[in-house]
Amino acid sequence: MTTTNATAPRDFTDVFVRGFKNESDKRVEIRDAKITGLVMRVTPKNKKTFTLHTRTAVGDKVQITIGAYPAISLKDARAIAVNHLADIRRGHDPREQARLAKALAEAQSLTLTDLLDEVEPIFALTKSTWRAGSRYGRTKPEARAAIENVFQSLLGKPLNKISQSDFSKAVKGYTPKRPRKGKTSANGSVARALTYLRPVFDWASNRGRFRKEGAGREPKLALPDLALIHDPSIDDPTLEGKRERVLTQDELISVMPLLVYPAPAGLRSNLDPHEDYGPVAFRFLFLTLSRREEVAGARRKDIDLRARTWTKAVKTRRKPGSHGPAERRKVTVPLSNAAIDLLLSLPSFVEGQPEDLVFPSSSGGPLGNWDRTQDTINQASGTSGWHRHDLRRTAATILGQLKVQPAVIDTLLCHVNPYNREQVSSAAPIYIIKTKILHDAIDQERVAVNQLADALASICTPSQTSELSRPEEATPSAPAERRKSPWARSA
Repeated sequence: MTTTNATAPRDFTDVFVRGFKNESDKRVEIRDAKITGLVMRVTPKNKKTFTLHTRTAVGDKVQITIGAYPAISLKDARAIAVNHLADIRRGHDPREQARLAKALAEAQSLTLTDLLDEVEPIFALTKSTWRAGSRYGRTKPEARAAIENVFQSLLGKPLNKISQSDFSKAVKGYTPKRPRKGKTSANGSVARALTYLRPVFDWASNRGRFRKEGAGREPKLALPDLALIHDPSIDDPTLEGKRERVLTQDELISVMPLLVYPAPAGLRSNLDPHEDYGPVAFRFLFLTLSRREEVAGARRKDIDLRARTWTKAVKTRRKPGSHGPAERRKVTVPLSNAAIDLLLSLPSFVEGQPEDLVFPSSSGGPLGNWDRTQDTINQASGTSGWHRHDLRRTAATILGQLKVQPAVIDTLLCHVNPYNREQVSSAAPIYIIKTKILHDAIDQERVAVNQLADALASICTPSQTSELSRPEEATPSAPAERRKSPWARSA
């Protein structure tokens, strides 16, 4: 059946709808005379679709697609159109209902991996743990890696098929593929994974701090509340929480003679002592109260021998809402005379180029195998239970015993606000800038690092005190010349 006046209202019948042919080269629309607003669209290829054309209660035009014929019959199309018209009279928008229905259908197939893909760029704007490469050059965000490790068995399952008990079983049954040395349980890893995944589910479900309009995912999902899952780390006595380990004086006496260059013979059987910068890097970490990544990234150009300073990049927090790679703060710290002597005993420093690493690996790259070096030091010294970061804590504790002001110690630790323990306002670091203006003023940080070196020398090598720490007014030799390490064992 064909018509020359396709746009005229027609009394739709099954025979008419089934037999209508569009012989023009344009789409035509035919209105149903029985149901006001019901339209059949027919393309030049005779594809037929039912739509509803009407207005809202405030007069806005509305076009709603009902469905294609013959998947939607004429009878069903009229019934759907009548329901939509009734909804519009009640003030409802069928288009919004259709969008929700579509989103619900998509949510039926949404997996945990899909949700992580969706949330990662959103959380990465304000959370460093959701940014790739934010720590130690990782290619995958720390938070995502933790979640995928613990909940690996659930990653590919649709979220609507995963119950709260499934997450609880994954928590209880998790065992790491490669257990970390010194760890007797995986409860710490499980706790981190739960901590990272809980806000993801709250965001997707518009819960907690995401309950305000526009703060969470649209449309929201009905997901389990992970706050109701027991965290096994709470009852784990092996997890210390706040770490307070420091090395005792006896432990320092045992450990420090090993932290030299060249490394003690036999400490690493598969490595030439002249290529092993690991032990002496531990000593430099102690003398400068630095973090591992700061020492590993130290380059020749960062050291100013005349000023006796080290300009290093320290970790910082990204400003909320900022984009692009995170930038680290540049901080210049004083070096004690002992630290200068240490550097001048290293061929990598004296003979290296400005871009060369001060503490390289045997291949010339960044120093690695810190855990292996620690194990050999522990075995050779007869000590245990301490971590390289505990050297930093031990140094700070010694300075505290020497009555150094907490703000000075905090400055050497390169914390963001060294005045947070003082009774001053939060604006103090904005106005008190760490730079030297008066030439004759005492540099309290330099005095402190030399006090630390003196204390170490008096503990470990009393006979070498004069070598290890000279008076404050002494000037370093220039230009740099390689010296024998003052801590190297005599042949």
